[in-house]
Amino acid sequence: MIKKDGHTHTRYSHHGSDEPLEKYIERAIALGFTEYVVTEHAPLPTKFLDNFIGPAGAHDSSAMLSTELADYKSAVARVQLKYANQIKIKSGFEIDYLQGYEKEIVQFIMSQVDWIDEIVLSVHFLPTMDGLLAPIDYEADTLATYFPEINDNPQIVFKNYFKAIQQSLNFAETLPDAFVVRIGHITLIRKYQKYFNLPAFDISNQAYINELLLQIKQNHFQLDFNTAGISKPYNGEAYPTPDIVEKAQRLDIEFVYGSDAHKVSAVGQFYDIAESIVSSV
Repeated sequence: MIKKDGHTHTRYSHHGSDEPLEKYIERAIALGFTEYVVTEHAPLPTKFLDNFIGPAGAHDSSAMLSTELADYKSAVARVQLKYANQIKIKSGFEIDYLQGYEKEIVQFIMSQVDWIDEIVLSVHFLPTMDGLLAPIDYEADTLATYFPEINDNPQIVFKNYFKAIQQSLNFAETLPDAFVVRIGHITLIRKYQKYFNLPAFDISNQAYINELLLQIKQNHFQLDFNTAGISKPYNGEAYPTPDIVEKAQRLDIEFVYGSDAHKVSAVGQFYDIAESIVSSV
């Protein structure tokens, strides 16, 4: 049986640990994982960074630098060779879907297509009222600054987030079949749900979710079962929520566990909970 961690990071994320990649792999082996995908945040488009709004920390520490790409590829190749007899290690990226920057993202992916095994396609930035993209998961106050509706009409923010997910799916449909596409933490917009006392998704957003799941199914995309949210102080649950897990399973959508580890100790985090939720619905 494959025990796989399909969403992991390295020191190149710049918002995690500086521990070497070998330590991540050795922990995965110790925990009995037989497959491991390294999916560091891909470099963000230069034009996007030039137009960036939000805290300086989010600008400087959301992804690897383009100048680090060669080192990242070398590090992944090194552990693939070193641990070849103990665990299957796949190479990949977590790719940010950024509205208006699709051309730049495709150019990057195509420049790496002969090296990529899998990608996690995620939404971390949404367009503001001014049309500029702002981070949604950097800090609660940042979310409220750029999307004040989160306080008094959060369903609007939810809908804008799911619209971006839908756009990311449309984008993913244009990508080559050379690698596996997995949709990352599909309910990330709930990261600060306890801070803002967020309600459940309303009927309209539930209908939107149903549409997204059908599109995921029709394109044979995978879903990231991401347990990082469980440890977040203002969240406390995995992405996606159990009701969405149930809907996805009815459609036979494939889930892949993801620790979203940004430090060695997070590799394999809450795997038992993920296994329990997926098997019980």
